[in-house]
Amino acid sequence: MISRQPRIVVIGAGIIGSAIAYNLAIRGADVLLVDEGHKPGSGVTGRAFGWINVINGTPGETSYALWREAIAEYQRLKVALPEALSLARAGSLLWRATSQETEQLADLHLRADEDVELLKSDVVAELEPCLRRVPECAVFSRNDLALDPAQLAGTFVTTAVAAGASARFDEKVAAIETASGRVTGIRFSGGTVEADVVVMASGSGIKGLAGGIGIDTGIATSPALLLRYACSVPVINHILRGSRLEVRQASDNTLIVAKSYVEDGAENGPQMLGERTLAVMRDELDLPDDVMLTSADIGNRPIFGDGLPRLGFLPQVGGLYVAAGHPGVILAPLVGRLTAEEILDGRRTELLPSPK
Repeated sequence: MISRQPRIVVIGAGIIGSAIAYNLAIRGADVLLVDEGHKPGSGVTGRAFGWINVINGTPGETSYALWREAIAEYQRLKVALPEALSLARAGSLLWRATSQETEQLADLHLRADEDVELLKSDVVAELEPCLRRVPECAVFSRNDLALDPAQLAGTFVTTAVAAGASARFDEKVAAIETASGRVTGIRFSGGTVEADVVVMASGSGIKGLAGGIGIDTGIATSPALLLRYACSVPVINHILRGSRLEVRQASDNTLIVAKSYVEDGAENGPQMLGERTLAVMRDELDLPDDVMLTSADIGNRPIFGDGLPRLGFLPQVGGLYVAAGHPGVILAPLVGRLTAEEILDGRRTELLPSPK
């Protein structure tokens, strides 16, 4: 570690990079945040569904403890930075293809001491009166949050800058500069910026940055589709995830749907999938006639082979740090704090594997 206060550059102002910059800045670090987009969260973060939960995790899996700690970090963020979550909506309802499968999902998470409840159809109908096909039962996960990831990234950056950080947008990093086995800064088309620590938090962009200095981080991408639909009135009150649909409604009444995506010809392209999904929504929900598809965006989520994120200094080059992985929106506040602790205090977490 560096004995004097290091000059830190964070590459990537998505949800993770913005959270890192925020956590470093509120501790008085000398930090510069850089992104090729025109504002925070303009890349894959802006194409994320924004569901903060552990109900989609599986108790007993390696990632489950990490998810639980990440949710606890969001509760701490509510106190430390209340404006970050001021527009978030609470609660989700989930059901599977059969009542038995839904009951098993509830039992799995109840045995893990999660705050969930199995609701019967009459209660579900009361909570979501626009549901056309009310399931016999559903799992209510009351502490889940639905939020706008790009808005949260923006709040992190605004707060970081107010605390003394610098931010540069519309700036693409051409390369990471090194000398004698250590990072010395980053290079733009118009010059260089010196740094003692460089944090690569640019998601899939990490592959090119690290590859430019001969490092294979093992990062890959997994595409997901985010569909947005204009809607004139409120129709749902919680995140809904059934056997046919995963949907939530934003504060401006936009309906937002998340889907896995595999490129498979024009008939299965984003626009066509969006139109077919609208037909499913009309079958599942009592929607006004004016609902229409407004965007269908693919986000390439950064992943590693074992499904776990990576956080830490790379052993090949001194001062080079990587912070990336899925689910970035759930993990961002926790990753931001843990990164600041490792860089500034030398304190390494045991929740995440070290980069290799």
